[in-house]
Amino acid sequence: MELIIPGRYYRMYPPESYLGHAEETLHLALERTAFMLIDVYGLGYSPGEPEPERPALFYQGSTEVERRVMVDHIKPALEAARRIKLPVIYVNNSNQRVATQRSEFGSLLVRTHGLSVEERWETDPVEFRFSKLVEPLPGEYLVHKQMYSGFFETCLETLLRNLQIKNLVVVGFAANACVLGTLVDAFYRNYRILLLRDGTAAMEYHDTLEEQLITRYIIRHVEAFLGYTATCAEFVRSCESAA
Repeated sequence: MELIIPGRYYRMYPPESYLGHAEETLHLALERTAFMLIDVYGLGYSPGEPEPERPALFYQGSTEVERRVMVDHIKPALEAARRIKLPVIYVNNSNQRVATQRSEFGSLLVRTHGLSVEERWETDPVEFRFSKLVEPLPGEYLVHKQMYSGFFETCLETLLRNLQIKNLVVVGFAANACVLGTLVDAFYRNYRILLLRDGTAAMEYHDTLEEQLITRYIIRHVEAFLGYTATCAEFVRSCESAA
């Protein structure tokens, strides 16, 4: 059994005028494919839950962006992956208590985000607060990361090797931080990457917010340098056909 899905990529040739976007029909063997959620957690996305204290994307109003991405796109894609029994892997920020506040990474968080690691990320790696919208089910996997990349000093590579995974279908936040860092390391390890492009969003700047330019640029960067993208709806339809 396999997922048959259009994978979009970006052609950066010829030099005088790029050909731009194209699609390739991907055939992803189910037994070699995993569905990965990067930093998809937090309350405030299901009815009755309190609003997130600090949205993942961090700018004013980003809660509504995250809610739209999670409710309209990530949730149906996650449910589709579960229906065809793909391994589901959550890769989440976690304060691993390794004196990160003394590192360059810890210094950068204070300098550019105004928060310490303890304030920005979950302190207890066991008790993540998941919205009922996307909370893990029994038997699904949770990997704790301490920096942007889900591969840096974690068990993720061992998990993927034990599951005999070759293809990663990815959603999550933020596109220009933890998603990009994890995808770069996945590419170095020879995984085929399929980012669901409407299942992610970047931390935007004030001058990029209106047009979501950083999100768009990161998606194109993935398409040009790291792998393929598709929409969540295309992934859902592919799962329905496989089922």
